[in-house]
Amino acid sequence: MKPDAIVLHHSFTKDQQTKDWDAIRRYHTSWRFNGNIISPEQAQQMISQGRKVEAPWSDIGYHYGVEQVGFEYLVIAGRPEDIKGAHCSQNGMNSHSLGICFVGNFDLAPPPYPQWQQGLTLVANLCRRYYIPVTRIYGHRDFAQKTCPGTQFSVQAFCMEVHSLL
Repeated sequence: MKPDAIVLHHSFTKDQQTKDWDAIRRYHTSWRFNGNIISPEQAQQMISQGRKVEAPWSDIGYHYGVEQVGFEYLVIAGRPEDIKGAHCSQNGMNSHSLGICFVGNFDLAPPPYPQWQQGLTLVANLCRRYYIPVTRIYGHRDFAQKTCPGTQFSVQAFCMEVHSLL
């Protein structure tokens, strides 16, 4: 995959100051029903009953995460950059964009400044590496009926700050 865009997300969960990225990966790579992880045996039984379950993905859906671990914010790798994502199926974005997930619920409050800064540095570096213009940085909400990356996450302000770093 040759990315030409970046899609910003939030996990819509509270950042617990532990490595929540592992929990997100576990969720994405497990059988799921109504938003809950189920065992492979439960999934097969439900499938045989004609119920719709979500199959595991090959890996976490995002290419990167930005989250608090202990007292610092880290950028954590997800899928390799050259592998199609599973973060924004609308408009075929998975096949040509990088997905960045900020761990937290930014419908409730804006991202903490240190997390914002880590995200800015990451996105600016990705823009430089892949020659992605700032006009190709999107919120998931630009493609789906969601608030993602959160009502209190200003994608416009984020893009302006990325631009100042380029």
